[in-house]
Amino acid sequence: MLSKFAIGCFTLLAAGLVYPGYGSAAAASLPREEVEQAVIAAIPAWHGQTATTLKYLDLTQPFATASPWALVVAQDPSPPAEPDLEDHGPIAVCLVKVLTPHCVERYPLHGGWLKWYAKYGGYLSWYVKAYDLGTAGVVYAGKDKTRPLLLLKTYSARSGDGNSNIRMTLLDYDPHEDRFRQVFENLSGGSNNNQAARFVEKGPLQGDVVVDYPTDHSPYTYWIEVYASSKSGQYARILRYRGRTHYGDGNPLPVADSEMPVIMERLGLWKPGDALPVPQPLPASCERLVLSRGEEWCQNLCFGFDGHACSRIRNAKGGTIRGPTRPQISEGRSHLASTPQQQ
Repeated sequence: MLSKFAIGCFTLLAAGLVYPGYGSAAAASLPREEVEQAVIAAIPAWHGQTATTLKYLDLTQPFATASPWALVVAQDPSPPAEPDLEDHGPIAVCLVKVLTPHCVERYPLHGGWLKWYAKYGGYLSWYVKAYDLGTAGVVYAGKDKTRPLLLLKTYSARSGDGNSNIRMTLLDYDPHEDRFRQVFENLSGGSNNNQAARFVEKGPLQGDVVVDYPTDHSPYTYWIEVYASSKSGQYARILRYRGRTHYGDGNPLPVADSEMPVIMERLGLWKPGDALPVPQPLPASCERLVLSRGEEWCQNLCFGFDGHACSRIRNAKGGTIRGPTRPQISEGRSHLASTPQQQ
């Protein structure tokens, strides 16, 4: 148990949005060794073993914070809940202000997840607890490295078939309160069916998040959702529709890339005849991008079980690989009520 933690959800770390250059100069960063030791001391030892640092990230300079801030991800020395499936215990994700850690291991649960936990939490609690770190870094919602956000992606312990519950969060910094707050969160519910949440780092959708997850009934495609930052800084959904990409259709592109032309068209950022959006990253062996039935493909990459599908892709019209058109996004785009949601 983490009784010694200053445990709290990142949602409790107050509100605000920051822009580089706002307010006074950033504080001086503290020595890494001191910060790590504060985190290790906060995590209870297990049979003489102490926590170890997996990731250290100074947040003072990127966010121009008033006090020294850092992110430390540490390996809890406690044993795994399911030794047959994992060889280590959970991880602690810690935001550290000066030398005071605020750490979390279990995913904060809301809505349907509360019902799920009431039913299954007694023996599946490891499915809503961080066991592996995917991503921890600073991303930028604005051009020229403006509007910094802290992006975190963690994986739960894995089930017997390798399925894992992926949590992605975005946090911004409030210079008035000298605190970080959570502005976006997504729990994938699994990983075996190509569920994903992607922060878009460049292009017309820079700063937005594209989420995809499988439908529960025929036709078996994916729900596509796009989230954008509102005036308050909190992310809200601006688009939802049933995608064109099917399970196991042989398209090696991630769902967000195969759906990108439709996403951008629905948001008024692309139209037929424009250059197709280039996947990020583009597969090295991709020779030509084509659009078939609303889904983007690399024409020479098709691994479908149905030969007809691959034949259709090979015969589709397309163009050489080049950048997409980049129309300007109006300032009013974050007015969420102006964009209809698709059911």
